[in-house]
Amino acid sequence: MVDVIVIIKSLGQTADLLVEKQFIPAEKFEFLFENADTFNCGPDVGLTLVFHADSRILKSVQITLINAYEGSGEYNGELPYPFLHSMDRTIVRALMGEPDSAGGPEKIPVIGMVGGYDSYTHKLNEQYPNTEVRLLYLADLRVHALIFERF
Repeated sequence: MVDVIVIIKSLGQTADLLVEKQFIPAEKFEFLFENADTFNCGPDVGLTLVFHADSRILKSVQITLINAYEGSGEYNGELPYPFLHSMDRTIVRALMGEPDSAGGPEKIPVIGMVGGYDSYTHKLNEQYPNTEVRLLYLADLRVHALIFERF
């Protein structure tokens, strides 16, 4: 199992370096479509690493907590503090306060209704420097994914 905390701390490093350090396997890279500007690595179920295609730098770490969409799978490994496998917006805001930015529920074609997101940049900067932490909600406001993205 991949150490997700080590991976999050590796944001901004190259895919080659992560493979060299044996943080991720070399054979797990895939482009979602031809000429994409990013490629993904799925080193564990429910864990997706997104790299810039040209620089091969790790751009974001996406953790699926609830398998809301076909084929995503749920991550069951250790989560970084203060996150839990089962959270809703009330718990998130009790733990971390009001978000730096937020988006409300909306209907997305093909997917349907989603519950929006909360984004933390400044409040978690000491723990996750230069990183936006985004929590994506289902329509019932349960967290279905965490995204750590370098800015």
